[in-house]
Amino acid sequence: MSEQEREEFLKEANVAVLATVGGGGRAHAAPIWYLYEDGVFIMSTGRGSQKHRNVEAQPEITLVVDRRSLPYYAVMAQGRAEIGPRLADEDRLKMAVRYLGEELGRGYIARVSGEDSVTIRLRPRKFIEFNGRAGRAESG
Repeated sequence: MSEQEREEFLKEANVAVLATVGGGGRAHAAPIWYLYEDGVFIMSTGRGSQKHRNVEAQPEITLVVDRRSLPYYAVMAQGRAEIGPRLADEDRLKMAVRYLGEELGRGYIARVSGEDSVTIRLRPRKFIEFNGRAGRAESG
C-alpha cells in the first residue's frame, strides 16, 4: 500500500493489539481502541492496569492494526510510548462513538465516566506492513 493508503487504513475503527513487555520479560498483548491523529496513536487504559505498568517500566512497544477480512493487511507500528493524563472527555466520547456508534458510545461513556485512566501515546519510529497473499487475485 502507499503511505497515503496506510494512513487512511490507520484512521479506520480497527481494534488494535498492543504488545508490551511485562515483568520477567514476558510478552503481553491485549486488544485496544485507539485514535490516530497527525501520525500519533492515542490510546486509553486504566491507571495501574497491566498495559499501564508495562509501558511505565518498558516504553518500547508495538501496536498491530490489522484487517481480518480478505485481502489481509496489517501494520505494525513500533516506537517508544509516553504515558500522559486521562483523555479529555470530548476525546473519550469521540473514541467510544468511533467504535460503538453514537447511542452505544454515549451510554458507554456515561457508565465509565468516573474511572481513573491514563493515555498511552505512540509516535511510531518504524512501520512494518504485511500484505497477505490469501484472497488476492493473481496478476500477470
